[in-house]
Amino acid sequence: MTSFDFETLRVQIRDAARHAFGTLRAAHPNERFYAMALYTDDGAMTVCPSANSEEAFQRILLDGEFTDPADVAYARWGTAEWAYEAVHAERFDAPCKRLSIHLLTLDDDRAFGAFRSRLHDTMAQALADLDQEGFFGAGADRQALTLFCSISDSDEAEALEDRSAEQLNPLAVFAAFKKRWDAFPA
Repeated sequence: MTSFDFETLRVQIRDAARHAFGTLRAAHPNERFYAMALYTDDGAMTVCPSANSEEAFQRILLDGEFTDPADVAYARWGTAEWAYEAVHAERFDAPCKRLSIHLLTLDDDRAFGAFRSRLHDTMAQALADLDQEGFFGAGADRQALTLFCSISDSDEAEALEDRSAEQLNPLAVFAAFKKRWDAFPA
C-alpha cells in the first residue's frame, strides 16, 4: 500500500466545498439554508456537497412524495433527497480522482477500513476549517445551520452523521440534530 496525502485532500475538499456552498448561497440569496453536508459512498471513492434550505424543503414536501412523518424526517435530513444535492460538485472531481486511484493500491480490508476512516475525518476537518474561517456565519446565523458528513446508502451513515455533527456544530445545534429520528424507532 502506498501512502496517501490526506492534508492535500483536506485542502482540496475545503476549497471545493467553499466554492460549491458559496456559489449556491450566492445563487439563492433569499433562501435560509439549514443544512450543509459532505457525503461519500461506501467505497470511499467520492466526496460531494449537499445542502438544503427551508424553502427548498417546503418545495420538496409540496411534491407530495413524502407524507409519512418518518419520510418527512428523511426528506429533511437525508442528503440524497435535498434540493441541492451534488450542486456545484465539479470542483470535487480532482479529489475524487485521487481517491479512486489510491483505492487501487489498497491490498486488504484492514487497509481499506483505515483509509475510509481517515477520509471521513478529512471531510469533517475540511468543514471545520471553513467554519473556523467564519464561512458558515456566526451567532444566530451559525446556530441556524447544521453541518455534518454522511455516507450514501450505508448502514454506517447515521454513526458518521452523529459523530461529525457533534464535532462541527454548537452544542444546541448538535442536540437538535441528534434527535432527528427519535420519533421513529428503528
